[in-house]
Amino acid sequence: MRAVWVVLGATVGVVVAPLSWTWLRSVGRVRDVDDVPDREVALVLGAGVRWDGVPSRILQGRLDVAVDLFQAGKVRRIIVSGSPESRGHSEPVVMRRYLVSRGVPESAVELDESGVDTCSSCRTASREHGSLIVVTTRFHLRRSITLARRFGIDAHGVGHDAAAEGLRRVNARASRREVLATGKAFWLPR
Repeated sequence: MRAVWVVLGATVGVVVAPLSWTWLRSVGRVRDVDDVPDREVALVLGAGVRWDGVPSRILQGRLDVAVDLFQAGKVRRIIVSGSPESRGHSEPVVMRRYLVSRGVPESAVELDESGVDTCSSCRTASREHGSLIVVTTRFHLRRSITLARRFGIDAHGVGHDAAAEGLRRVNARASRREVLATGKAFWLPR
C-alpha cells in the first residue's frame, strides 16, 4: 500500500504540479484576437519549416494569428522567433517572408534567431520588452505565457486552433508532448 502512495505522490509532483503551475500563471491571460489587450509587440514562436522553405501548417496558423493581430491594430510590431537552421532554412526569415506576403510591412517584423525553444524565445524577448502578446498554438499557449511571465514579461496570449483546421493528430501528439515540456519548464532552472 505504501508503494501506491509513493507512486501517487510522484505522479502529482511530476505531472500535476507543473500543469497547475502553468494554469495558475496563465489564468485570465489566454485570449482571442478580439479581446486581447493592445500591445506594442507580438512574439510568434516557431514551429518548423518544410524542406521547400514554406512554413509548416502549424506555423502558418500561428503566423495567420499574428497577421490578424496586426490588421486589427492590436500590435504594431511582430517578433518572429525560431531556429536559424530548420531543414536548411532560417525559420525567422521564412516567417518574415510569409508575414510580408500577407500584407505586414517588412519594417514591422523583427527577427530572433536565438529562439531554438520556448524558453530561449521568452528570455530574449524579455531583454527589450516588458509586455507582449505571445502567439503560438493553443496546446502550447499556457506554458508559453507562463515562461514569458517567469522572465518578467506582462504576457497575454492568442492561440491558433490546430485541431479546428484539420490537424487533430498533430494537435493530440503535441498536447501529450506538452505535458513533458511543462514538467521540464517547471523543474529545470531558467
